[in-house]
Amino acid sequence: EDNNAPVALLLHGTGAATHTWRHVAPLLAERFHVVAPDLPGHAFTQTPPQQALTLPAVAKAVRELLGAMKLQPALIVGHSAGAAVAMRMVIDGLIAPTLTVSINGAILPLQGPIGRLFLPLARVLAINPFVPPAFAAIAGLPSVARRLLDSTGSRIDAEGERCYAHLVANATHAAGALRLMASWDLQSLADDLARWRAPLLLLAGERDRTLPAAHSQRVQAIVGDAES
Repeated sequence: EDNNAPVALLLHGTGAATHTWRHVAPLLAERFHVVAPDLPGHAFTQTPPQQALTLPAVAKAVRELLGAMKLQPALIVGHSAGAAVAMRMVIDGLIAPTLTVSINGAILPLQGPIGRLFLPLARVLAINPFVPPAFAAIAGLPSVARRLLDSTGSRIDAEGERCYAHLVANATHAAGALRLMASWDLQSLADDLARWRAPLLLLAGERDRTLPAAHSQRVQAIVGDAES
């Protein structure tokens, strides 16, 4: 990897980690200096319980990391919640990439069962210290991890399944993911989309059951000239 190459910042989604980019990062590394952090509260990035995991707070934390590394991304790619972080950073003027790429981005308030039921439930579960260890003990079982992936429509290889099973079996990671979901408010981001003036590429997989392609199409309708 050429450290003088333009920087590509990769941001994973809720409940995931850097392993999300295990196939993409090597390809981008042929042309970019790739930076792929674990988001606050996820995997190896642990945060104290009192640290906020709201969208603006996570965006600021990522910007502080880039500042400490003295890096300015030319490309930022976000998946799911990572796309929301990316767009929040651009709108707030924290970064100014040449291109922002959203992959099934969680950019607007979520519709369907996950928005009506799961996110409110996460707010209740996140304040109970006994929930993350119990969830991790059950979710870490290979059969349970597989069902969790199936529920999202994901079709990944055995290595990816092992990565997710290892993650969800970690109580600290589970607590971080719950805290992030409990703090997530996408309405303010949706309200600010009309101010979007930067190049944006929206990618959406048709099999995603959590964030269907229609979600990205709604974003495109708001920002106007985004490519999809």
